[in-house]
Amino acid sequence: MATEKLVITDREITRAKKMAEAGETPDGKPFIFTDEKFTGLRLMVQAKKASWIVRWGDNSVTIGYVHPVGDRTITAPKTVRDLAATVMGILKDDPTKARPFLDAHWSGQSKSAALQAVHKTADTWTLRECVEQTIEGKTAPDAKHKIGANTVKDYRGTFSRDVFQKVLDKPAVFVTRGDIESVRDHVKKHVGASPAIKVITYTRAVLDYCARNHAGQSGLDKIDAWWHFLNAPFEIKPRNRRPEVESIVATLLLAEEYLMKPLPGRAQGVNGTNPGTLAGLWWLVLTCQRATAGMSLLAHDVVTDPDSNEFLLAAWAEDVMKAGQAHVLPIPDRAWAKINSFREKGRHAGSQEWAFPSERKKDAHATASGVYRILYRLAGRDALVQEVKVERKGKKVPERTQRRDLLKEAGIDWWSLHDLRRSLTKVLDENGIPGGATVILAHDIHEKSELAVTASEREREDFQRLRTARITKMAYGGAQYIALKKEAMRIWTDAVLDEYERQKAAKSAILNAAE
Repeated sequence: MATEKLVITDREITRAKKMAEAGETPDGKPFIFTDEKFTGLRLMVQAKKASWIVRWGDNSVTIGYVHPVGDRTITAPKTVRDLAATVMGILKDDPTKARPFLDAHWSGQSKSAALQAVHKTADTWTLRECVEQTIEGKTAPDAKHKIGANTVKDYRGTFSRDVFQKVLDKPAVFVTRGDIESVRDHVKKHVGASPAIKVITYTRAVLDYCARNHAGQSGLDKIDAWWHFLNAPFEIKPRNRRPEVESIVATLLLAEEYLMKPLPGRAQGVNGTNPGTLAGLWWLVLTCQRATAGMSLLAHDVVTDPDSNEFLLAAWAEDVMKAGQAHVLPIPDRAWAKINSFREKGRHAGSQEWAFPSERKKDAHATASGVYRILYRLAGRDALVQEVKVERKGKKVPERTQRRDLLKEAGIDWWSLHDLRRSLTKVLDENGIPGGATVILAHDIHEKSELAVTASEREREDFQRLRTARITKMAYGGAQYIALKKEAMRIWTDAVLDEYERQKAAKSAILNAAE
């Protein structure tokens, strides 16, 4: 480790920055400038960082950076020494308070406010507490700008990411713009642009809510609203994938093939798909509903259409729909029969609560991610390293050996459940009913009703009778465009099912010829 002891000036700062930018030091080891003007202050270059460090005894703390440039960049020698003097005093008094002070300082607080805040860490909310208070406040019955269940799920999904946990445990007054930007960048790199944008959106929302409604308890009355300057310097590129019906059906047939055998190269020797989840995939393909709402369908919300022996009616309450409005959709008997052929073979078939019960938990519904996982596993996009026991029944369990994209091997381009909406639109446009996709995907009638799982058989029968009447009234009340929906649903589901029968017959013919 090379060290130069001198008075650090702009010249040394420039040298340190150039070394950090290049990621190189003269001997390839950490390089340190030790300041003769302020004892205990160092400028250390290591890898691609040039850091200001204050040291007292066995304790040291990084007070800022020359490189990389960020919200803790500091390059003026006098400013560095002034900050170093304050931190040195804290290190001598109580080393544990140095980092909280720096967090407060870099969050925009004045020196006096930051020093005062160091002694208030136990009296103000952490960012995690701010998140909980925001959710509680925005879901209260009398909330001014109430948020729904799906938004709450988004909040929790965003703040539950591992990379967020250390930041969440900081007092909100110590959280910095750099903290959130670091989380944003990690999520963008490892998850995607849309989840990264949610990091910015929901952080702003939480801090705004607490600053306006709980300023004293959160401590946010003491700092400037730096979170208003948070930004996502990227955009989500519009998707234009539109799988053809042939590709959609080929995927369904491929998934069906693995009901009876494991996917290749997997460590666990279990079947690649299961009937209950495959029923969910068929359901989302034939209805083109949003995955989360689609899988949240209550069992008692699928009823016989009293005006037609060729349709059932499915209804979603407003609290599970993204638009916050209830939705009724006619389901052709032929489509329901295909879905039911898999649904009835599910592990928890016959659930009185959920139309599509989870294969794992009896009292839960299948999830959107569970259905999506069929597509991910077929495309080999799931984790290559799988957690397995070393031995099972005395036999060593093989590790996963390969990552095969079965979709690509079958000539199928990757597609997502959301892409089905564009496929639906194309098919209906080609059949002369361009408004069909709009009414199938739209949400129009306000309605909310639930049936307790613990209800008695008599209560269940009475509820179902009333519920059927209510759904029928919703369907034929005029605003749901039920006739147009029926025509559109018949065209779309027939297109998928006709192609399924064609491909299955062709596949059988090939197998028979090979025997």
